[in-house]
Amino acid sequence: MRVTHYALKQGMRPWLSLVAMSFALMVATVFFGGQSYAQGINYPVGNPTGTSGAGNARTDPDNFFMRNNVAGMTEIPVNDTEENTDQLQDSGKGGLRLFGELQGSFYKYKRERTYAGPPLQGTVSETNLIVPGAAGEVTYTSGDHKYAVGVGVYTLFGFQSKIADPKTLGPRALFFDSRAVSNDIAFGGAVRLNKFVSVGASFILGRGFLDIKAPVADLLVRGINADSRLDVSKFGAPGYSVGIHFRPTDKHAIAFNFKGERSYNMEGTLAAFAAVPVAGGIRLVPIKPDVKVNFKLPNVAEFGYQYRPTQKLSMFADYRYYGYADVFRTFDVIAKANGAKLTGITINGKNVHSVRFGTVYEWSEKTKLNAGFAFTSNGFRDQFTNPGLVNTGGVDISGAIHKKLLGQWFNVGLAGVFGRDRNVIPTANPAFSGVYSGRGLLVGLGVRFRH
Repeated sequence: MRVTHYALKQGMRPWLSLVAMSFALMVATVFFGGQSYAQGINYPVGNPTGTSGAGNARTDPDNFFMRNNVAGMTEIPVNDTEENTDQLQDSGKGGLRLFGELQGSFYKYKRERTYAGPPLQGTVSETNLIVPGAAGEVTYTSGDHKYAVGVGVYTLFGFQSKIADPKTLGPRALFFDSRAVSNDIAFGGAVRLNKFVSVGASFILGRGFLDIKAPVADLLVRGINADSRLDVSKFGAPGYSVGIHFRPTDKHAIAFNFKGERSYNMEGTLAAFAAVPVAGGIRLVPIKPDVKVNFKLPNVAEFGYQYRPTQKLSMFADYRYYGYADVFRTFDVIAKANGAKLTGITINGKNVHSVRFGTVYEWSEKTKLNAGFAFTSNGFRDQFTNPGLVNTGGVDISGAIHKKLLGQWFNVGLAGVFGRDRNVIPTANPAFSGVYSGRGLLVGLGVRFRH
C-alpha cells in the first residue's frame, strides 16, 4: 500500500493537535496549578536532562532556548536538511517547533548527628522525596533565520529540603520541610543583526510559592517542640532576560545571557503557637494570622561556548553565576493586620557558581546520543544550615537517547545526582551540627515536534 506525502501530513494533524493540548496542559499545571519543584539550589540538574541542563550557546533543536539561549533562536534549524547538515539556509518557509520535557526526581536527604553526645549521638535522620518537574516551549524561526519568537514555561528557581527525625526520639523528634519555587512563563524574540550576531530578549512572569514547615524557633530554644507552617504565594514578579549569540564560523559559537533580579510580594498565612504565661508555667495557644513576605530571585549571568568538530558531533560548556548573596539574606514575615514583624528566616546566602558540559552525537538520522556533567557550589553557610535548609552543592552525570518516530523526536534521559557530604561542626552551628548529605536520580521524558 503506497502512502502519499499528503496522507502522512493529514495523519500528523492529530499529533500536532495533541502537542498543542499537551503544551496548554503543561502551562496550566506548572504555571497556574499546583506547586512544581526543581533542583535550582540543592542540585545542579536542569533542562534538558541528558546534557545536565547545559545549553547557553547550544543551537541544535533539542535545547530550551527560552531558558538557556534566547538570542540563539535564530539558529534553530527549520527543516530536516538544516538539522542533519548544520547548514542554515534561506528556505523561504519558517519552522514552528515544540519541545517539552517531564521530569521525575528521586532524592534522599540525610543528617547524621556526629557531635550531639548521648543519647542523640549517631542518630540518623533521613527522608526520601519524589519531586516532579516540567518545562516546555514553542518557537517559530523564520525561513531566512533573520528573526524568531517563542514562549516557554520552566522552573528557573526551585528548592526543597525535607528531613524528619526518627520517631524513636519521641517528643524530641523534629520535622522540617522547606519548599520554595518560581514557576515561570517567558515571552521572547530574537533578531539577526548580521551573518554572525543575533540578539534576543524575553519578558518573564511567574507564580511563586513558599511553604515552610519547621519547629517554632522561640519555643524550641525553651525545649518545646511545636510545629509551624508558613504558606504564602503570589502571581507576578515581572522580569526580563537578554542575550547575545555570536557564531563566527560553522564550528564555533559563544553566547551570553543575563536574567535580572525579580521580586514577589507573597501573601498567605502563618500557622504557629504562641506561649501564654499561666499560673505554674505557660500554655500554647494556636495562632494563624494573615502574613506577607517579600521574596526575591537573584540576578543570573550565563556564558556559553559551543564547538562542532564534525557534522555529527556537538560539544558545549556553560558557566553560570547566581547572585544569591544580594537577595537571600533575611526573609521577614510581616503581619498584614498591623505591619508588625512576627518572625524571620535568616539565610545570608553565598553566591553560587555552576559549570556544565554537554555533548550531542548523531548516531544516525534517527538516533542521537547525549551526555552531560555539571558541578554547582553550595549557597548556604554552615551557621545557617538546618534540616530545612540543606544545601550541599554537588555534581551530576547524565545521558539520554533521542529517537525519531513517525517523523518526530522522542527522548529518555537519566541523571545521577551526587551531593557532597557537608560537615557542619558545633562551633559553627551548635543547634544543628552534623553531617548532611543527599543523593538522587532524575528521569526525563521529552518530545520535539516540528511543523
